[in-house]
Amino acid sequence: MADNEHGRIIASQAKIALQPSGFRRKGQSRTWIADRGFWLSVVEFQPSSWSKGSYLNVAVHWLWGSLRHTLTFDRCERVGSFVEFETPEQFLPLAGQMARKAAEVDQIHQSMFASLPTAATTLVDELKSGEHGVWAAFHAGVAAGLAGDLSTARFMLQSVREPVASRAKSLLAHVDDAVAFRSQVMEMIEAERTYFKLGAPPTAI
Repeated sequence: MADNEHGRIIASQAKIALQPSGFRRKGQSRTWIADRGFWLSVVEFQPSSWSKGSYLNVAVHWLWGSLRHTLTFDRCERVGSFVEFETPEQFLPLAGQMARKAAEVDQIHQSMFASLPTAATTLVDELKSGEHGVWAAFHAGVAAGLAGDLSTARFMLQSVREPVASRAKSLLAHVDDAVAFRSQVMEMIEAERTYFKLGAPPTAI
């Protein structure tokens, strides 16, 4: 049995379940990405250091880039538990289930982040829950600014701390000018789109 039989099964099942939703495989990795305009949908079939098989992570990567030219999992969900490979016959339907579940979670994310206003509202509301990472207020502020809510953008961006504050500083300089703010963020998005070889966005941003 080939050592990477489980990898080939994951790739084949991911292609069947995810390609219709716009996903493409990132090189020869176990990561798949789909272009959603101002964000990427990311599906990772994460390997284990100890066993053959896969975890499933479904994430959102904001294209205004918390870390430039890095596929950060800015909002990530671990779906289910580790699925161990025993035999091709046993693993194939389980890999298919994982891939289909990833497509379902992506549909939820597409609904949550269908537009900049809905994305901004979701991110700001999530901050109120008290459970968020160091970059959460930055992402909420950028989304709010792009959606035209400059007062919320200012509040969010002023609330961040290092190492995020230095990244927010240049945006805060334009937070009273919607056109200038949008122009600066669009430069970030376009740079990321170029890096990830995305081409023209599927919808207007």
